[in-house]
Amino acid sequence: MGDHTEAISIDYDPQLISYNDLLGHFWNAHRCQRNNSSRQYMNAVFYQNDEQHKTATASLEAQAKRLGIDPSKVKTHILPVAEFTYAEGYHQKYYLTRQSDIRDFLSATYPDAKSLADSTVATRLNAYLGTGMDKDWKTFLEELPSYGLPENLEKRLEKAAQQKP
Repeated sequence: MGDHTEAISIDYDPQLISYNDLLGHFWNAHRCQRNNSSRQYMNAVFYQNDEQHKTATASLEAQAKRLGIDPSKVKTHILPVAEFTYAEGYHQKYYLTRQSDIRDFLSATYPDAKSLADSTVATRLNAYLGTGMDKDWKTFLEELPSYGLPENLEKRLEKAAQQKP
């Protein structure tokens, strides 16, 4: 597979959410005591500067304390960002692939795989259609008209969202 690690890159507005808050979400959804045997799937948090490095290291130590373990037992690496390469198009927005009509519309809307991967609309739809953190369906329904979807897709998603708890 080569010498790479599968990762996500998050562009965020620090006025809306801090790096520390992002790390909190990460640790809440991450099993830091598991060690993956390959570099491809290693546990890692990446940082871009000294401040992020200090924040990430402190968050690892805080997570270890919350779990009641020694920080050396945490199997998650804190590493500098090196080169980030986008995955092939078929790896992007996995949960959208299960909704071929939505994926087809978005693929026709965005000129290439990178544009689709960077799309806020595709990212939001992928998150709501997938699993993970609790979903705020009220916010989804409020945002849905701004996504620019064809009426038939918007109505289908609206109906599905209204059936969610």
